[in-house]
Amino acid sequence: MSTSSPRADKLRRLGLAAALFAALPLANAVAAGDTAGRYGILRDDKDTGCMLTLMGGGRAQLAPACRDNGIVVFDPVRWSIDRGRLVLVARKGHKAHFERDSASIWRRDPAEGKSSLAFKPI
Repeated sequence: MSTSSPRADKLRRLGLAAALFAALPLANAVAAGDTAGRYGILRDDKDTGCMLTLMGGGRAQLAPACRDNGIVVFDPVRWSIDRGRLVLVARKGHKAHFERDSASIWRRDPAEGKSSLAFKPI
């Protein structure tokens, strides 16, 4: 016979479930080494003619020929992977978050902007 309350039992079960969930590998886990490379930039799924290079050490560089004003103003200079998401950091310090889809295209979190922005591996 258990001497604990139903609430305590529920909390214990939730704690066990959380521990099991945390131990599972992420289905879409992404390594920084798998992410570095060159990407074509898409806006609303159309090629902008811009290219972004994600380098080792977390450095990002926009190709000088980019003529998309929004991307040029953002001017990504750093990148990282956080919880399976790509985080781009602008020269002025603000961030944009991207999730990788099944086609290995990084798509911006829709809550962060009006237009759809994505990076397709070249």
